[in-house]
Amino acid sequence: MELTDILSKEEWAVFEKELYDRFHINCTVYNTSGIGVTGKPNWCNRLCPEIKANKESLAAICAPGNQNFMAQAKQTRKAVIDECDVGLLKITVPIFSHEKFLGTAGGCGLLPAGGELETFMIEKTTGMSEEEIAGLCEGMGSMTEDQAHEMAKYIEKRIAELKNLAASCEESSTVRNSG
Repeated sequence: MELTDILSKEEWAVFEKELYDRFHINCTVYNTSGIGVTGKPNWCNRLCPEIKANKESLAAICAPGNQNFMAQAKQTRKAVIDECDVGLLKITVPIFSHEKFLGTAGGCGLLPAGGELETFMIEKTTGMSEEEIAGLCEGMGSMTEDQAHEMAKYIEKRIAELKNLAASCEESSTVRNSG
């Protein structure tokens, strides 16, 4: 079973947009390889698209963070809420079908309430100056720990609903085809 057996890419994109609209954070559903299912980012700031557009910063910042959070979520079967290497909040919720790990859903790109961005790695990997980074961070939002936990709970609830809906649609299809 794959994530696209639960929902189509288009339906996962609707789910990601739902999360973005509700929590104002970059939202992505990732398969077990750490690749976004939809390829349609919802940006909550101007810095993240610059980081992800640069192969070196993507490989140094986003990819390892995603791999680490995904591994923790898979192992614990629980949401992981923490900061990435540059100090942005990251929320990762595992998606399982029975015992099979299918991937994760979550978001990143806001500062934790009272948090501060670690610019050194961004400067080193993108070649941007501290002033350029500061400009891209103007108006960057933040999220409290309570809001992050609320988001994780919401994702868990919605994933359960989506899996139940997919299962009931599959059952109806099987009944129609066998009758």
